[in-house]
Amino acid sequence: METELNVIDARDMLKAENIQLIDVRSEEQFQIKSLPNSINIPLSKISQEIPNLDAKRTTLLICNDGSLSIQASKLLEACKFRVYTVRGGIIDWEQIIGL
Repeated sequence: METELNVIDARDMLKAENIQLIDVRSEEQFQIKSLPNSINIPLSKISQEIPNLDAKRTTLLICNDGSLSIQASKLLEACKFRVYTVRGGIIDWEQIIGL
């Protein structure tokens, strides 16, 4: 199953489903720019936040370029989350869709 989505598919998924959107960048980066309705959980804190997340909801992860999201997805997948990452992250989202 493909777990990496381009920004168009990720945007469409957010419109169609009840998605848990998690931004795994630092708090500073999140404050500068972020997607509406996203939750900021930096990668360094994701493991301790797992009990506070809803494993029954699909989770979409985003970061600057997709690299941190892939690391976070491995951890969440091991905990039985249904996880997708945004290929190209905020950088592609801003260039293709806009913030």
